[in-house]
Amino acid sequence: MEHTAPSSSLVLETLLKTNRPPTDEERAIIQESMSSANEKLKAVEAQISDAIAHIQALKSQIEETENKLQCLRQEEAAILETSANHRRVLSTVRNLPEDVIREIFIACVDREGGVPSLFYGNTPLPYKLAQISSGMRHIALTTPLIWASMNIYVDFDRDPLDYTRVCSILASRANKWFERAGGVALTVFITDMTYSYARFQDVQADSSNILFNTLFSYSTRWKRFQFDSSYQDESSPPPIIPRIAALSAADLPLLESFTLRCECGISLFRNSPTLAIPTLRRLTLDTQWDAWPDNTVVSEFNTVNWAALTSVTIHGGRPEEVSSFDEIARMLRQTKCLVFCDIALAPGSTDSLGEINLPFLEMLRVDDHTFHGTSTRDLSIFDLINTPILATLTICATLLDASLANFFKRSPSIRVLCFSQWKVGERLADITELLGHCPSLSALTLEPRSLMDTMDQPSDANMFLRAFVEDAGAGVTCPRLQSFNYTGNIIFSLQTLLQFLEAKQHGTNPSSALLPWKRVFINRGRVDDSEIEKTRDLVSQKQAAGFDIHVYTQGN
Repeated sequence: MEHTAPSSSLVLETLLKTNRPPTDEERAIIQESMSSANEKLKAVEAQISDAIAHIQALKSQIEETENKLQCLRQEEAAILETSANHRRVLSTVRNLPEDVIREIFIACVDREGGVPSLFYGNTPLPYKLAQISSGMRHIALTTPLIWASMNIYVDFDRDPLDYTRVCSILASRANKWFERAGGVALTVFITDMTYSYARFQDVQADSSNILFNTLFSYSTRWKRFQFDSSYQDESSPPPIIPRIAALSAADLPLLESFTLRCECGISLFRNSPTLAIPTLRRLTLDTQWDAWPDNTVVSEFNTVNWAALTSVTIHGGRPEEVSSFDEIARMLRQTKCLVFCDIALAPGSTDSLGEINLPFLEMLRVDDHTFHGTSTRDLSIFDLINTPILATLTICATLLDASLANFFKRSPSIRVLCFSQWKVGERLADITELLGHCPSLSALTLEPRSLMDTMDQPSDANMFLRAFVEDAGAGVTCPRLQSFNYTGNIIFSLQTLLQFLEAKQHGTNPSSALLPWKRVFINRGRVDDSEIEKTRDLVSQKQAAGFDIHVYTQGN
């Protein structure tokens, strides 16, 4: 029988289980097996050595590449710096003529409601313009018109010692500010944020005079002046009010606009020379009328030359603090040149009959509190006023009564109309009838008293909306209407919305006299969920076509 040599693995396994030494045969078998493993080990070690060498070579390349990258970045930074200088030299702003930059600065400061504010701790807009660059600083500091208006905030509620320091700082800044305005006319607003003067009896005179003396030293250049105060202690009005009320034409030779907004001290202006200044054309008195202890009324402003004014605003705080119907009527009858009028009315005896002719009036806003809660009233201000060229009308009232129909007939040129705060119970059919007397209307805004009032029971507006695009026999309502804004919740069908939007599109009906919509804003309440997506799709299509349209929807 032929003998078979044991395998190296079997011999190795056997020897590992015992302590005996290997035989010569077993030794030979193991050594033969190890020689093969040694050859493989040498090959693997050679590969490891090659890999390590390759890694070292890669590290050298990486280090070299990183050094190169760093040099490239330094070169890039140098190039960017050089090119930045080139771009700076060739920039559009640098190439703008100096007079154009001046006009840009003036436009920044002179935007609507943009009287620059000066108060402790802030950087006013004119100073920000002066910080853009050295060149811009020169232009800003040598452009008088950007320094010709200031709204300075006065706060007596600071610590007395701190207040003295702040007044000194503000006085210095105000002086430099107005000096940069050169000799141009000034707009000066003073906003008094003080609620109590009791803590400042010992320091307020000296401290406030530091600031007020600086402001009043420029009064001969005031063209527009406004004082705004939230102080409410009638027994001790703000100390600046007597100073304002004592100013005369010699102090204010350029004054054209005067605004007083305060809750106390109004009685000091009953015989004020300030309101008698012959150059005064625009007057705003927004204060507490018929209030204890003054019982001040508009007719007691004996020095006002109402006939010379082109703009009058008479308002109050709460409804019970506004001027009465009779007082406003007496005031309006004395005017001759009004172009703008904003009035608030409280109930009166309504015995001031007779027309109020305002032949030059273009803008009228009426905040009407004369409605007593009944369905009718004896007399409306609109029964008396004649405004043949009126273009803009805003009515803030709970009752839109029949007097408006006759008023609209006498004012056929109204192009912008806003009904605000009208009661939700007012029928849209009645409003449609009123609008039928506004053939020139181009913009309409309807703002019911409260959006929440219409959430549960929104008005059905199908017939109302169709009246603007559909001839029902009496003609389309407001055919020139192009802007429609309804902030309350109303309900209407998707078909009505589609007709409302498309009937006035250019090209839909070339023979139509309807002008196209430019802007539409509507709240569509209580919409079936199935129609919400369809409404949004329709609106999206119109917006994609260039329509300025917004229709807000809510599900049931």
